[in-house]
Amino acid sequence: MIRAGAFLFAAAVIAAPFAAAPFTRANAQLAPQISDSPIDITGDRLEVVDDIATWTGNVRAVQGEAILTAEKLVADLDDSGAFTRIRAIGSVRYSNGKEAITGENGVYDADTRTITITEDVVVTQGEQVMTGGELVYWVDSKKLLFTAPGGRRIRGIFYAKGSGEQS
Repeated sequence: MIRAGAFLFAAAVIAAPFAAAPFTRANAQLAPQISDSPIDITGDRLEVVDDIATWTGNVRAVQGEAILTAEKLVADLDDSGAFTRIRAIGSVRYSNGKEAITGENGVYDADTRTITITEDVVVTQGEQVMTGGELVYWVDSKKLLFTAPGGRRIRGIFYAKGSGEQS
């Protein structure tokens, strides 16, 4: 289960393997930083029915420098009020000032401790860009899988550190 204050950690963990260095295999081992900052979630509407909280309309979740925006945010809650699953739906964008991730949908599952971003995923860090159809991140093992369903391919554009030239 995940508490509300840890929500953006779930989103941030996706970007962590790409933080502060060129895309390399070693970056997949970087541990994310957990913020103790409060989370501020705003939207045009909030509806809570049973154990499901749904924010709709220009949803924006901010924690420290991390910002997550989407058309809708749906949080499944357990009896204690902890999030068990969080879904960001429609034009999902995560940024922390260093990198950004966009896709159409995102899901954090507390039981499997996985984060999935789907549909035309774009990860950027400075000039470096990776694109694909789906990105899955396993929080505990720090394993990252980028796939391109439907016969599409993964694309990466990488620049040598300090050169500005494509490598």
